[in-house]
Amino acid sequence: MTEATTVSRGRAFARRLMISAGMGALGLCMIASAANAQEAPASDTPATDTVEEILVTGLRASLSRAIDVKRNAAVIVDSIASEDLGKFPDSNVAESLQRITGVSIDRSGGEGRFVTVRGFGPSFNNVLVNGRTLATENAGRQFSFDLLAAELISGADVYKSNNATLQEGGIGSTINVKTARPFDIRGSKVILSAKANYEDLSEKTSPDAFALFSTRLADDRIGVLASLSYQKRKALINTAATNGYYSTTVGSGAGAIVATVPQNYDQISDREDRERIGVTGTVQFRATDDLTLTVDGLYNKFTVTSQANSIGHWFSPADISNAVLDGNRTVTSFSQNANGHTDYISRTFNRPTKLRSLGFNADWNPTDKINVKFDTSYSKAASNNGGNEIFAVIGFPNAVQYSNTGNGLPSLTAAKGFTDPSVGRAHFATREGSNVSETVYETRLDGVFKTDYEVFTALRMGAIYTDRTKDNASVRTDNNVGCSYCGYGIAVPAGLLKPFNPGSFLDGESGDFPRQWLSFNAEDYFKFLETPAAGNAQDVAYNAGNDPDRPVGSTAAYIASKGGYVGHLQPSAYSVKEKISGGYIQGDFAADIGGLPWTATLGVRYVHTELTSRGTQQTLLDVLPIAGDSTSYTAVYADANAPVSKTTTYNDFLPSLNVKVDLTPELVGRFAATKTLSRANLTDVAPRIAFTTLRPGNLTAAGGNPDLRPFKSTNFDASLEWYYQKAGFLTVGTFYKRIDDFILNSLATENFTIANSAGLYPGGILPVQVLRPRNSQSADVYGVEIGFQHTFDYLPAPFDGLGITANATIVDSKANQTATGTPFVLEGLGDSQNLVGFYAKGPIEVRVAYNHRDRFISTASNGTGGDPIYTKGQGQIDLQARYAVSEKFSVFFEGTNVGDTKTQTVGKYANQFLSYVDTGARYAVGVRAQF
Repeated sequence: MTEATTVSRGRAFARRLMISAGMGALGLCMIASAANAQEAPASDTPATDTVEEILVTGLRASLSRAIDVKRNAAVIVDSIASEDLGKFPDSNVAESLQRITGVSIDRSGGEGRFVTVRGFGPSFNNVLVNGRTLATENAGRQFSFDLLAAELISGADVYKSNNATLQEGGIGSTINVKTARPFDIRGSKVILSAKANYEDLSEKTSPDAFALFSTRLADDRIGVLASLSYQKRKALINTAATNGYYSTTVGSGAGAIVATVPQNYDQISDREDRERIGVTGTVQFRATDDLTLTVDGLYNKFTVTSQANSIGHWFSPADISNAVLDGNRTVTSFSQNANGHTDYISRTFNRPTKLRSLGFNADWNPTDKINVKFDTSYSKAASNNGGNEIFAVIGFPNAVQYSNTGNGLPSLTAAKGFTDPSVGRAHFATREGSNVSETVYETRLDGVFKTDYEVFTALRMGAIYTDRTKDNASVRTDNNVGCSYCGYGIAVPAGLLKPFNPGSFLDGESGDFPRQWLSFNAEDYFKFLETPAAGNAQDVAYNAGNDPDRPVGSTAAYIASKGGYVGHLQPSAYSVKEKISGGYIQGDFAADIGGLPWTATLGVRYVHTELTSRGTQQTLLDVLPIAGDSTSYTAVYADANAPVSKTTTYNDFLPSLNVKVDLTPELVGRFAATKTLSRANLTDVAPRIAFTTLRPGNLTAAGGNPDLRPFKSTNFDASLEWYYQKAGFLTVGTFYKRIDDFILNSLATENFTIANSAGLYPGGILPVQVLRPRNSQSADVYGVEIGFQHTFDYLPAPFDGLGITANATIVDSKANQTATGTPFVLEGLGDSQNLVGFYAKGPIEVRVAYNHRDRFISTASNGTGGDPIYTKGQGQIDLQARYAVSEKFSVFFEGTNVGDTKTQTVGKYANQFLSYVDTGARYAVGVRAQF
């Protein structure tokens, strides 16, 4: 990194810090105004000894509970709490979490799915449900928050500093999501709610319903709670997209130039049906006054069925002319002749997810100084989608003109247009998808022993064992079957292609691009391709342009021999089993120094990890020269893939220190020094390898790495928290993380033994450049967090119901480069800001929330060209309004993304357009009753 770059980044960080400081100054002004109002002369009304107790419920109650958790915690934590049973601040758990300082989210279909904390993405955050590890349906460790209906959740805590009692695994944070327990609820309670969801783009309305029942029996010794949630959405997602850019030679002959060219340009209309069913059940039994037993279960079924119809244009650099380049040598406009093609694409993306969990907990207080908790749980998640996704293409030769001026979306026009059904020709078709499942068994024992000492107040000890297994199997149509018709050789039947009207597709966006095109039924297309007539026609078309000929009937025979267009289990299937055993010991301390009360926790956590990866991989037996071709080899593989298994173990000690000082009754200072880890993504430790290029002087392969060590981070946190009113605070915090053993994909030479029958390599040792994830370097991540909350209780009615919440996070990073020069990129790293205005008084509650996330790298290396993908900065506005008709009934209105914000991504340079995604706004109206 150059000195100039360092100075520039430092100035940028300082500017962002000044903006946040300005926000803090605004908060101080509001606080001063509140103080002046509270110091107004006393009224002439005589004081009385009677104090009226006011029970605060709803929005203000949730804010107060969240503040209490934050203020009283021994560690640095932020929380969100439900406003009431079945009444979460947002309709999505992740959407509520992003209101917390330092938390950003990634959305799927317009719903929050993954969480990033302090710039660390989903794989770096350890998500627990009721303190337990929950299985996930993703290939990696990421937890999908859209699985959980918000009504099922009572609150969530985001731990930004760890102590020894918290499970390891989250360098970014540990997030504990909590469900309701019957012993937390007074008496019996019934909650019913229903609402209608309206999608602005699809113009569809769908139902949403929730029911909860909780009661106590047997003189309050037994508690029972059950809840049911049902949600349905009919969404429309409109997208314009380019897969990436790559450097290549454009044109031919004397006019050839080297430039960066877009790979393609597509328009996609994706209709999604989302259905979510959630069930929870809890039974609690107070066996004695000292022993409470709890059994709880959770079931969730989340099904996403997505049908995308799109039109795509694949650019061939050799056929490009009239290319215009910018200063970065990116092609911004060009013409492509009729050797290029326009494609109609039918894609089906399904996400059939099931999640179930069951847990047992015993909480025992044998004395007033001892508490022992035993907890055991089981969870399983699965997404069995192998062979159920479809990617099918019909196309035709078409000359196009492309232009990307940087103003609006790129334009594309064509000589033949886009709506003539007579021009369609068969090209490609496949079924694909993956079957992913994970099972988690976990058991833990925790003990707290309070002491009579003045400083050393408690000793905490515990042990945990976790056994998790992740299975991942890819299912796909045989490659040669999928491409049996590649080349656009034969026409498709009349009537297969039909006009497709995507409605107001990206209406109002500038750019001259297709807004209407053709579509087809993929199942009808598969049936046509499996007919002998289609196969024979393809053989004739092939023979017209290739030598030697292939027998007529061979295409149909080959497709039939593979069972047609069906999915087959791929040899890349793998299983990863992870056994984690560990324990901790921690001391709690408290005292006064110079009249300042302080508390501290000091402890260490030990974990032993055993990871076993199983799978199959290609066995390369030999490479042979090709007569007359000195640029290639013939690869000789074993007839079957060989099974492979690798077991790796490692041990870690994770010390932690958390100190809290009450500088005044309202001002709290905190400091934390901790060590945390995040284990490698489960997809990265798969024991597989595939040889990608086998040419003289160019031998390459790619694979996983079962020997990966975990990311390890040394963390320092400090904060000041000023709680100047019951629901008001001003906080400033800073953090620094030093991450070692950072995992990056990099090349290294690995030797493979071959038969060497042609004597090409001495000793039969074949040196191959293998791309694998490897522990490679260290990185520094640092940042500042500022949070502010204020209620205007001192204003005259009705304005005394107003309030505001605001926060900002500034985060940056730097890294020590490795000898390979591999750049360090932390996906998701970026600044974020939140501003929430609310009104809560009497029967009325209104909340308007604005969230902004600055530009960040969403993908470190794009598959096309290898450059990063940047998501442009964007803000979203959500709102809620509620009116209590009576103590039992209320009506409400919700709006999500009411400003109709789009998500945009670009490549290495700002004018390298990659995607523009419109999910539209969503609105809901509903009614809620409680008894």
